[in-house]
Amino acid sequence: MEEADVDRILEEKGKGKRKKYLCSWMDNAPPQWVKAADLEGTVALDEWITATENLEEEFEDEEVVKTKSKTLAGWVKSARRPCILVGAGLSAPVLPTFRGKGGLWTRNPVAFDPSKGPPPPPTTAHKALVALAKAGFVYHLGSQNYDDILGRAGFPLEKMSELHGNVYMEVCENCSHQYHRDFYVAKDDAISHETGRTCEQEGCNGALRDNIVHFEENLPWGVLSKCNAKFVGADLTIALGTSLRVEPAASMPFKSKRRSRILKPKVTIVNLQPTPNDDEADLIIRGTCDSVLAVVANELCGEGWEDAFDNIEKKDNKAEEHNDSPSSSSKARKKRNNQQKNKAKTGENTTKQQKKRGSGKRSQSSRTTTTDSTAAKKRGKPRK
Repeated sequence: MEEADVDRILEEKGKGKRKKYLCSWMDNAPPQWVKAADLEGTVALDEWITATENLEEEFEDEEVVKTKSKTLAGWVKSARRPCILVGAGLSAPVLPTFRGKGGLWTRNPVAFDPSKGPPPPPTTAHKALVALAKAGFVYHLGSQNYDDILGRAGFPLEKMSELHGNVYMEVCENCSHQYHRDFYVAKDDAISHETGRTCEQEGCNGALRDNIVHFEENLPWGVLSKCNAKFVGADLTIALGTSLRVEPAASMPFKSKRRSRILKPKVTIVNLQPTPNDDEADLIIRGTCDSVLAVVANELCGEGWEDAFDNIEKKDNKAEEHNDSPSSSSKARKKRNNQQKNKAKTGENTTKQQKKRGSGKRSQSSRTTTTDSTAAKKRGKPRK
């Protein structure tokens, strides 16, 4: 017998004392069956128990989706303060979801390592949201995604609250300076969210930390309070690609409707699976975010909106390629990022001290869900 780290459970068989689990291993050894008793208290077993089966996706007829999307476009056009909450379904064409088919929180997740490869490209839905926001049809957007796709696509940052953080963002623990990277900054073995890099501001040298909000951790007070205030005053809210199961974000689209008798706000849910709040919605669309937002953008921004978006993107890329000026911020940032990334690999800036996260700002409302557990428990158990 040897101690080995379980990656995840793949299958189970038997009952009672005879129950066993087929486990994959962190060292890439072949999967083996392990007795249930030998996995007690491990993260792998917790994840297996709390994981869901793939939630069945429901697709409405294409014409039904189109008709409902046009209705939504009319509501957006007449709304004074439309607010949007987005979830993993928004990025489904380029990233796996959590509870959908092959979702990361299901028992049959797709293989996915977010730290490898370049940042994912924007989808039609991301581009549509950018076009709608720039045309004045989005009052505020709360994002549960930390993939940074919306920000990179050009969504106005002043209109967006990244509730669960951003995997491409580092923040200095001393001066709070933010670094927007071109690579994934979070580390699985990080201590207190430290990334192994230090602040580049003159005279600072503070440790840099990722700003990802894990389960049972508090959301940043400033981000949460701003987003909450926007949604409370909304006269139209839209939940896009979210199962509405993770609080406090899940309650955002319904705050105004539950409190205001004067505004008579409407709520729309765009999701392929049922949510716990479907009975509170005025409109439910069982279609993809891409298909729905393409119609909404066509109605409000004109049918050439995506071409205009792509032309702007091409111009930006061309300008970057031909800009030989030393002051080119994009080139300078990429050069700094590569230097810092290389330093992290060699361990030059690694620190192992336990330090308090953040800069003393208040936080509240832990990120929670009724079915997910993140207890820090040992994964390693005997392997034959």
